[in-house]
Amino acid sequence: MVPPVRAVTFDLWNTLLTGIPGAVETRARFWRRVVNERGLDIDDKLIHRTLSTLPARFDEEWRAGRQYGPTRALEECFAAFGDRIDADDRDALAEAFESASFSLEVVSVPDAAHVLSTVVEAGVAVGLVSDTSLATGRHLRKFLDHHGILDHITFAAFSDEVGVYKPDPAIFLAAMDGLGVDDPASVTHVGDLKRTDVAGARALGMATVRFRGALDDLEDGLEADHVVDRLDQIPAVLGLT
Repeated sequence: MVPPVRAVTFDLWNTLLTGIPGAVETRARFWRRVVNERGLDIDDKLIHRTLSTLPARFDEEWRAGRQYGPTRALEECFAAFGDRIDADDRDALAEAFESASFSLEVVSVPDAAHVLSTVVEAGVAVGLVSDTSLATGRHLRKFLDHHGILDHITFAAFSDEVGVYKPDPAIFLAAMDGLGVDDPASVTHVGDLKRTDVAGARALGMATVRFRGALDDLEDGLEADHVVDRLDQIPAVLGLT
């Protein structure tokens, strides 16, 4: 007999929140301010070229399961700047990079807060299992709070805090532990990607839902138990309505 659902874990990007293109430009704007204030010999082309390498570098390392966040990204950027900057300049640029990550344009997927509220009101715990890149868990909590989503999440497992990316079982287990649930069969995971969300949750014995309303994953991989186009379909899929 399949146990009743006790908890639902959600992915973040393209499941609850989506990013508006322009992260490179936002970070470049913050860095130009530092460069101008400190009189550094770094022109706009070098700033933009250096920052533009980061999305591809993240994707490469993420797919390989190697953590790639602000620390490694900044090391690579600063290496590209060479002797144009000293230790104090690095500190100032790192601080600006951190501030820029709080200033990214992020919007809520339609009905995200309402759906999570509905799940919680049905007596089911809600968790988050999220890979992070250059915007880390501390940044993402701000965006979740801004869009009225964070209050409905009992525990969030962010990859930069757990130390592994999905589909590693450790990040799913961290969420389960935080939710006080020990049976994966009583947990449903909702996410957009087959390789990370579906494969990772299924390997532990969780039920899976692939949400394709923000991004339809066309990569090869096992399909989820359910596929939905709108988040407001989730309560019915869970048997809560």
